[in-house]
Amino acid sequence: MYQFDFSFFVSELQVAFTYIPVTLLLACVPMVVGLVIGGLLAAVRVQHVPIASQLIALFVLLVRSLPIILLLLVSYYGFTGGFDALTSMLDLSINSAQVPILIIAIVVLCIIAIAFLTETMRAAFQSVDTGQIEAARSEGMTVGSLYRRVIVPQALPMAIPILGNVLIGLIQGSALVYIIGVVDLLNATKIQANINYRYIEAYLAAALVYWFLCFLIEKASDLLSQRVNRSIGW
Repeated sequence: MYQFDFSFFVSELQVAFTYIPVTLLLACVPMVVGLVIGGLLAAVRVQHVPIASQLIALFVLLVRSLPIILLLLVSYYGFTGGFDALTSMLDLSINSAQVPILIIAIVVLCIIAIAFLTETMRAAFQSVDTGQIEAARSEGMTVGSLYRRVIVPQALPMAIPILGNVLIGLIQGSALVYIIGVVDLLNATKIQANINYRYIEAYLAAALVYWFLCFLIEKASDLLSQRVNRSIGW
């Protein structure tokens, strides 16, 4: 009969908490990059810029259609092969093995975040009353001022809960980076469990820490949403 090892569970909790910064790095950097670039791409789509709007829509569809694990594998092997071929052609001493795998994982997660946040921000921008937009345009407001003073402040309350969900999704998706060799929260606990096959304790500890992180993000998102709503009188 299996005996739950509580002391090992506690030690795995300590390991999991140690790797929280890695998981947050894998989630927060793509979130910030995705929010900035995704917001700009969403504005391009809302403005129906010829060609660029269609290319962005194709990019979003392609990225959102592929599993994260597939994007990680294709990017990893594509980068290593292409990077080594390029350095060999240029007769450089550096090779792909010297590039931190963590950077590749972050770049892939940034691409995923950009695709999802482009659609999130586009929906938020389009939720703003068109009458206010037309009134602002009639007063000669530039596109930049229109977004800064009218669209973004009104789209933000609707977007915040969704942005919180996207960040939670990135934290969950970051667990897949083990496939290319990145040691994150989940992989660190699994490495310890491989020694004595105490996988139940390891996975339970990792699950508890993931739940803790997602709980904090959800609560922070709710508080921020309430504060923004109060500030604009909603």
